Amino acid sequence: MQRDIAPDVLRGFALLGILVVNIQFMGLSSDQGARGEWTQGFANGSATFLIAALFAGKFYLLFSFLFGYSSNYVIQNDRSNQPRWIKRCFVLIAFGALHFTFLWQGDIVFLYGLFGLLLTSFFFRSDRTLKIWTRIVFSISTFFLVLSGVLVFVAENVLKKDLQLSTVSSLDEILQNGTFLESIPARIESWLLGVSTGIFLQGGLAFAAFLLGVRLARSNFLSSPIDKAANSRIIKKGLFFGLPIQVIAAVILLRNEQAADSSEFIYMISTVTSFVAAPVLSMLYVGVIRKLVEERPHLVLWMKPAGKMSLTIYISQSVITSLIFGPWGLGLFQDLQTWQVFILAFGIWLLLSYFAAQWLKRFDQGPLEKLVSLLTRNR
Repeated sequence: MQRDIAPDVLRGFALLGILVVNIQFMGLSSDQGARGEWTQGFANGSATFLIAALFAGKFYLLFSFLFGYSSNYVIQNDRSNQPRWIKRCFVLIAFGALHFTFLWQGDIVFLYGLFGLLLTSFFFRSDRTLKIWTRIVFSISTFFLVLSGVLVFVAENVLKKDLQLSTVSSLDEILQNGTFLESIPARIESWLLGVSTGIFLQGGLAFAAFLLGVRLARSNFLSSPIDKAANSRIIKKGLFFGLPIQVIAAVILLRNEQAADSSEFIYMISTVTSFVAAPVLSMLYVGVIRKLVEERPHLVLWMKPAGKMSLTIYISQSVITSLIFGPWGLGLFQDLQTWQVFILAFGIWLLLSYFAAQWLKRFDQGPLEKLVSLLTRNR
């Protein structure tokens, strides 16, 4: 199939958002991110606000949508291509396992491979079935997210439990003065804890985005020419509904984190609100990129190479941040402020985007993409 431009541009853009969210856990606190002391002051508070309002919960949905959308390029409405997709999922599971073991405990590649296997059963379902299941999965996920907020409220206000975590994780201690080998078991332990909460908080929403991507790929949603009227409606919904909700939730979260007696319930409910409303803002990003690709491609085409080799760039982000923050590299873990790691994320993304552009001048695929292709091609 002819390769569309918009999915690659969107994927390259999504890599920035994912790194901005991840880097607070890579450089500040491996289990809490930018919370408490890391939100104090105008600069840190501004960075925390921007992360919460514009990035957290939005870009993993965008990436998930693109994962489902891109499955169409592999399946091509042909059941004989299913074995290749299944092999691809197992390769992603293996890559993800290596990634969270040696580099980054917040890996998503493993879960994408796992959920990709589940997605196989939906490839040849009707659009109506996909739409129904998207709504079911999203509704169930929303219910459990709200329920978790209610339980936190009961624990904090009825049972009078102190839910704030003040202990330093074992991975944090190792990232301050340990060795690379010592970080491996601590990272695996952190991943096991994080993956259980991650599936609970984000897994259902991500899979709903998978299903939406599969359905919209059938109508060539990201291909040119676009339906300008429909795209304009997407942008307006994001601006007038999605963005205000995210701004309000981010303000509440920040004020709570900067308060002397912060509430875990307020943090939880603002996060849940942000996550549940995230699809509206994510689709705003999609609408804006579609419009720019169609009308002013020179403004966004420079992000295409990074999106075309997104697996390589995603893993490379972890390699670079590991060398920056780990004691086996520059040892800057907890030495930088929130606003500094926020800016650093943009620098790393721009550097890797340049690297991707230079690489693809000489090769057709990124190195990891080539490896996946070799491992999954039909023989």
